[in-house]
Amino acid sequence: MISLRLTEHDAGSYDSGAVRHVFIVDPLPGLLPGQDTSIAFMREAQRRGHALWTGQIGSLGVGEGGRSFAWLQEIRLTEAEPWYQVGVPVHGWLHEFDVVWMRKDPPYDLAYFYATHLLSLVSGPTLVVNDPAGLRNVDEKLFATRYPDLVPETLISSRVEELLSFRDKFGGEMVLKPLGGRGGEGIFHLTPGDRNTNAILETATQFGTRPQIAQRYIPEIRYGDKRILLLEGRPIGAVLRIPRHGEFRANFHVGGVPARAEITDRDREICARLEPGLRENGILFAGIDVIGDFLTEVNVTSPTGLEEINALDGTRLEAQVLDTVERLVAERRRGA
Repeated sequence: MISLRLTEHDAGSYDSGAVRHVFIVDPLPGLLPGQDTSIAFMREAQRRGHALWTGQIGSLGVGEGGRSFAWLQEIRLTEAEPWYQVGVPVHGWLHEFDVVWMRKDPPYDLAYFYATHLLSLVSGPTLVVNDPAGLRNVDEKLFATRYPDLVPETLISSRVEELLSFRDKFGGEMVLKPLGGRGGEGIFHLTPGDRNTNAILETATQFGTRPQIAQRYIPEIRYGDKRILLLEGRPIGAVLRIPRHGEFRANFHVGGVPARAEITDRDREICARLEPGLRENGILFAGIDVIGDFLTEVNVTSPTGLEEINALDGTRLEAQVLDTVERLVAERRRGA
């Protein structure tokens, strides 16, 4: 059994039947209340009387019997600053918890890759959200290319000559993205007559050694990039991210402005096509990006946008997610 030594509160205050959560996240001081979806999930779980612990990927390990563990701190959320209180670090076997949330932000680097393998060793009925194997299989940039009729014309290549030829097919205009980027980092809008094009391609591909994603530029980006949140493959809410003046990228990390968004018939068509693949890979919670009528990304590591949708639509999407998690935990407990 897990025995926690707490600084501010008593572990015995939880109901013995409470759902026990572990959140694997970035360091807590960097998470922002009112913006970070992980905090919204924590608050909803706490509101329901669930028990919460948190840790980082560097705290994960495998010990006796090939069982996964982590060094964890129990956490309680407050309405003041700082927004959390934590207990002292303790060793915890992850199979003794009901839910482990893998909510570490990209990049998907070697440390992240190893962490998914450590989480794949969690035994018993414990639910891992999202499934670690699914996090490896559903690459955020590449998964969408499995649906070529849903995405804009795309080329993935490390050869500068091929990328230039692709650009020329579309009048000298295209979007260039790194495979491992996040939050709009490293994305370029190449336009006709730009004398920096060759230098950008050489730098981005590291002189032909690193593949990049080239896509036809979608003019509708000026009206916004739509983030749609999916729960078990089905859309539950959407927000439009509008680029600020002088910027073509719409990500919130680079100043994109949130605006209300409807889920259209085309959006539902895209989601319906993705649903079987997401379910097959154990992706419970995802966020897809749609520009105009085209799917551009499938985000599965730590999708954001939930707080912005709640603020604009007067919803509490985290409640829907926790309802689903509670249902799955109950099913696993009955089957254990």
